[in-house]
Amino acid sequence: MRRPVLLALAMTVGACKAPPPADPAAAQPAPVYQRGVLLVAADSSMRFGACGTTVERTVAARADTRLLEAVAAVNGAIRDSLFVEVLADTVAERLTVRETLFAISLTGGSRCDQPRLPFEWVATGTEPFWRVTYDGTQLVLERPDPPREVVFAAAAPEVRGTLTTIVGRRDLDKVKEIKLGILREACRDGMSDAWFPYRAEVRVGELALAGCARRG
Repeated sequence: MRRPVLLALAMTVGACKAPPPADPAAAQPAPVYQRGVLLVAADSSMRFGACGTTVERTVAARADTRLLEAVAAVNGAIRDSLFVEVLADTVAERLTVRETLFAISLTGGSRCDQPRLPFEWVATGTEPFWRVTYDGTQLVLERPDPPREVVFAAAAPEVRGTLTTIVGRRDLDKVKEIKLGILREACRDGMSDAWFPYRAEVRVGELALAGCARRG
């Protein structure tokens, strides 16, 4: 007669056990795209003013976010101010940077009047100018010489370590394939001196183009 009582007691104790703790990484919201002016004080502390606002937030950033690397590359040291685009968490008066997407001097203005690029990846180069964009389905090559724009149907990106490769194909004309290689390595634009977190190489037909890249 004691077994049913013991079984019921065991079931009651099991039901009262606390559920396993939630994974904090799973509960953490995704960082949000932010663009604006980063102000660097003499003591290397930083504040950020987002485009379209007058609020300035204190900035926190680990070394792997590459924010300090971008500041030093653009300004020559951890000083002064510059325009940046980042992925970050915002809580009250604090901005915690998770990834630095782009940085450039304020010589040409803050760039707040320019819209966000509607692409997953953008690669550019100079002398002569070229640009390749990837929107998830297409690779588009733009150059000043005709044909000014060539569209390729793109396969999904292939990631191997720090290298991302995207291949596009088309059936028209002689040029049937384009390959965009993106390496996670700092890159400086030759004309604007902007800082990019990636180096890019494009191969289309017999043509090879080198430049910089960023995520949109």
